[in-house]
Amino acid sequence: MAEVGPGDVSSGGGRRLWVYGFASTLAVLVGIAAAVLPESVPPWVRQTMVAGAVVGGVVGATLLERWFTLHDRHQEAADREAHDRLASQQLGVRPPGDEDAPGRLLSPVREGDDQIVRFVGREDVLQQLIDWCVDGHDTGRRSLRVQLVTGSGGVGKTRLAHELQTAMRRKRGWECRNLRAGVEAEAMQVLRRAHREAPVLFVVDYAENRSDGVAELLRQANSDPGAVRVLLLARRGGEWWSDLCQQSDVGAVVGRYDPIELSDRVVPHDADDGHLAEQQRIVDVAVQDFAAFLDRNPVQVTLPDVVPGARMLDLLSIGLIQVLRTEEHPTDVGAPRRTHADVSMHAVFDELLRHEARSWVRSAHEAGIPTDGQTLRILVGAACLLGADSQAEAESLVRRAASLCPPGSRLDPRSAARWLREQYPPGDGFPESSGDPALVGDPGWIGSLHPDRLAEHLVVSVLTAADSTDASRALVSSERRAVLLHGLSESQAIRAMIVLTRAASDPSRSEDRKHASASGFRRPGRTHETDTDRLDPRRGDDVAQLALDLVHGIDARWRTVSAVHEQLPWPDPPSALHEVGHRVAELLVLAINNDRPSAHTYRTAHAQHVLGNWTYTLGRYDDSLRAREEATRLYRRLGRWRAGRYWPNLAQSLDNLGDSFAVLGRYTEALEARREAVRTWQQNAHVDAERFLPDLAKSLHNLGVSYRDLGLPRESLTTHREALAARRHLAARHDRHRASLARSLSSIGRCHTDLSDTDLAHSDFLEALEHWRHLEAETPTRYEPDLALALGDLGNTHGLLDRAEKGLALHQEAHRIWERLTARNPVRFEPGRARSLTDLGSAYATLGRLQSSVRAHDEAIAIYRDLSNRYPNRREQNLAWSLGVSASSLARAGLDELARERFAEALGLYRRRYQGGTQSVQFVTTYRSALDGYATVLERAGKDDAARGLRTEMEPLDQFLTDL
Repeated sequence: MAEVGPGDVSSGGGRRLWVYGFASTLAVLVGIAAAVLPESVPPWVRQTMVAGAVVGGVVGATLLERWFTLHDRHQEAADREAHDRLASQQLGVRPPGDEDAPGRLLSPVREGDDQIVRFVGREDVLQQLIDWCVDGHDTGRRSLRVQLVTGSGGVGKTRLAHELQTAMRRKRGWECRNLRAGVEAEAMQVLRRAHREAPVLFVVDYAENRSDGVAELLRQANSDPGAVRVLLLARRGGEWWSDLCQQSDVGAVVGRYDPIELSDRVVPHDADDGHLAEQQRIVDVAVQDFAAFLDRNPVQVTLPDVVPGARMLDLLSIGLIQVLRTEEHPTDVGAPRRTHADVSMHAVFDELLRHEARSWVRSAHEAGIPTDGQTLRILVGAACLLGADSQAEAESLVRRAASLCPPGSRLDPRSAARWLREQYPPGDGFPESSGDPALVGDPGWIGSLHPDRLAEHLVVSVLTAADSTDASRALVSSERRAVLLHGLSESQAIRAMIVLTRAASDPSRSEDRKHASASGFRRPGRTHETDTDRLDPRRGDDVAQLALDLVHGIDARWRTVSAVHEQLPWPDPPSALHEVGHRVAELLVLAINNDRPSAHTYRTAHAQHVLGNWTYTLGRYDDSLRAREEATRLYRRLGRWRAGRYWPNLAQSLDNLGDSFAVLGRYTEALEARREAVRTWQQNAHVDAERFLPDLAKSLHNLGVSYRDLGLPRESLTTHREALAARRHLAARHDRHRASLARSLSSIGRCHTDLSDTDLAHSDFLEALEHWRHLEAETPTRYEPDLALALGDLGNTHGLLDRAEKGLALHQEAHRIWERLTARNPVRFEPGRARSLTDLGSAYATLGRLQSSVRAHDEAIAIYRDLSNRYPNRREQNLAWSLGVSASSLARAGLDELARERFAEALGLYRRRYQGGTQSVQFVTTYRSALDGYATVLERAGKDDAARGLRTEMEPLDQFLTDL
């Protein structure tokens, strides 16, 4: 509404003057008429007319003004309601327009409820979410539920959420909103102004990057009198989710439902058996639907092989590319062209970007800005990487990118910024013709290329200069990174870190060094670029180098560095990001401010805690220990000042400290730290027993491990049983605790093995394996390492129970899993693979398959030898064990000479570790076994004196095992 100036009259006041003026005029006119009436008219008639005119004018004017007032009030209320409804709708953002750019065709959500490609393969999950919404729903009754859905980029989370919204809106009349970043705190209030009693479904995408906003939304929703459902979408769970589950006011609500993890593999109900058939069916559906939508000639696409790790977006992209190619290779209607699809997702995304670029050129020509492809590619890539929250920021972004464009490309900042906004609008939210809002997209002044993985692919391609010649690629890439990754604002640094960490974590990026070498790229193990050092956009490690460059350009300010650190995945970060996380942690240490002594101490403690965690992931265990000792010291000081606030930090720090001592073989100190951690949890967990019970159970479990490391299996068994009881209680209430339950069972089984209770150990391992198989079926690939360990444990007990064939089958299954895992992440999973090879070699030897046994043992020893060179304190005893097992197998086969060599090397390692304090039952048992086996071999060779010396060395070990 326009402001009223000094000389203006408001609409209400003006109308009132008009009404009363009309009434006065009417009265005057009637009075004049009465005065000019003939004298024959009686005076009382004249008087009655004048009086009636005056009274009628006044009463009529009053009634008319009253009618206008009531009308204005109704109109004002209607306008206010419309404004509130529009504000409610503007909690979300608008999707890109329906144009021919393939990124928009692949968008998981488009205007309207009808999408281009049919919804396939997730029908059971959709029904599960519908039931989650409606079960127990009672109109007008308070009800809050929270559900987390996780899955890698392109797996179909957003489309699933849209189908849920469509079902709830169309069939059940729910109000559904996709909340854009920044509106979480006001969402509940704004929506209730327009829809006071309607049941509500909120969808929050990328929840892992919006944890503070989600927490505030849930606090408000928890006090809402109606029915509210909050669906959180995230690429991962992790620490942000654990913290949310532990919120004192909404933690119980958040943790009520187990997260749903969408697997990469999608299984349509009407597909034939087999992975290839499932993928082929999805591609067929995509081709049919895209061809119909684009009015293209039909095409038959054949997948030559399974697309490794393909997600829904990958398969839809493959189908779309084949349909788009029909424009270039037209065929007669009714004669479908047959074609074989390209299964390289990097090649598919490159082709999609070439199609997208056509749209850039056309619209750039209309906007009057340079139309050369490289300029537009850099401009859009910069927008996807950094974004802009205002026109001024968008123009500044253009000026930043302009320095990278080819000579002669004169970009007008205002025109180019407006072009970006028109090409990728932010979508402020608006009502559709149906009256329901379409609320997806990006906040800010400009949007981004969709889908997100295509935007990430473009950003990585631009920063690695994949569009440049081999000779200039390193130099061009260095220039682009210097311009686009340095001198950023806080919001730009956060957004860039989100984009780059997602790209580096994308499973489609190979970890295979041979593949990188064959492709003509070199992984840069350097600090300065050379002509031959080129970043490969297909490798996660090389993409992580981009994130590392970003970190190097961040100002060491606490708020900025902390915000950037929050974007890194934790726990279990991809190995490609370990160095990035470590560098951010170092910046945290540098960025501590000294505003207040208390803040300084807490921030220093937190920074050291973070530094210790990331240094640990790099295998720098001594450095990690120093940081964790400092963090623990500072948390102790804070605990003396305010114990009620800082005791959880101290307990967690003590648990981490115990891990560092244990990995360095300092088992006594690890035991002391873990004992204190358990006491801290036990003394304080009563303030919120349900919230802290998982932490207490974990701490008890770690304490049990320390007892076993020190050769105290009975104490270990007692402690593990206490942890098991807590985890059984938790698992009975929440299935997400089932993995912890399985780990406790495995640990108890190992204690029973130490105590020679093989039958009990077999029972424990069998139950643990049942849990892991259930979890693996529910969330494929997530628990593969645990499943492989459980298979190995059970396989070993089968060997002890003279069930060699069954044991071999379990070891073979475990080995296949470790092979897959190692191909994805060698650094993390090589130790598991070496363990499985050692077990496999022993199983082969038991069955008399000597050649297979020797091959497996040789490979295991080679892996352990390399690991022990890098991490002697942690891996020497693994190498000793593998050498001893191999030597025993060789001795049984009569290959005494080679057996003696391996026994001798193994005993040298055993003696060093034993003298250093290593004395777990498993270690002492294998040490004794090696002594006994070597003595037997020497006795067969007639070297009785040497054999007697070894048997004398066995005596204290025998006494140790007897005293258990």
